[in-house]
Amino acid sequence: MAVRKIPPDPLVGGRVRKTDVRREVITSNYGVTRSYGACPHTNPANQMVCTGGSAMTALLGPDLGDGQRRGSPTTQNSLQPLMGLLNGFGAKKWKAGHLLNAEFGGSGLSDRNLTPLTSAANNAHKVYEGHIKRMLLLCNQIDRAYQDYTHWYGVLYTVNVSAVSYSNAPAVNDMYSYAYSHITLAYGFVKLPKFPAMGAPPHTAPPPPNNHVAVPVLVGPDPRLADLRGVVQPNPAPSANIANWAGGLNAIQFSVEIHNEP
Repeated sequence: MAVRKIPPDPLVGGRVRKTDVRREVITSNYGVTRSYGACPHTNPANQMVCTGGSAMTALLGPDLGDGQRRGSPTTQNSLQPLMGLLNGFGAKKWKAGHLLNAEFGGSGLSDRNLTPLTSAANNAHKVYEGHIKRMLLLCNQIDRAYQDYTHWYGVLYTVNVSAVSYSNAPAVNDMYSYAYSHITLAYGFVKLPKFPAMGAPPHTAPPPPNNHVAVPVLVGPDPRLADLRGVVQPNPAPSANIANWAGGLNAIQFSVEIHNEP
């Protein structure tokens, strides 16, 4: 677990204590789930079909750098009946894609955390999830190596599902109308204070705050900035599934669109 050193009360004396604190999925928020409307292909016909989640934002802490799964994988029941209908409609293969990866605590059963992705788009998404995993691994390593720091490093991660239909001409009989054209990822390094800026004295070990601050890069650059920049980034080779990849400010903030195949 994440490490925090608690200094002694200066009025009482004593020794510095080291405590372990869970810093995993610190906060997560989801948008509304969506439905395209009554689908004539359901059994019985014309049931409302949930088309999955619309957005997700999560503040991810350094403990996620251990690679252990906190959430759950998808199953044959995930985002049904939509996934069965999509895969039975045409030649394309579809997956129920996580908005928040299972290793980061995302559910593979909750509709709000899933969206239909073609197999190629799902594979492209994994490339950028792998980048976030490498970022969190570094956050975990820094936590262990620099225990006197007053903060941890983490990743702020957002996924938005486009409201534009995957179908060129949306219609209730076209199952591709029930999927969306792309998802947009935005993620980057942040700092997580170990103690509140104001409040209880540090020796009382208050719970860490759930707020975060930007990593400074322009004025008084962060002491670990070179390490943060050094995380291996994805190589966005020409692909129909990847658009608008941006390395962002000083290579610590990123964004990309993952498209279902045209």
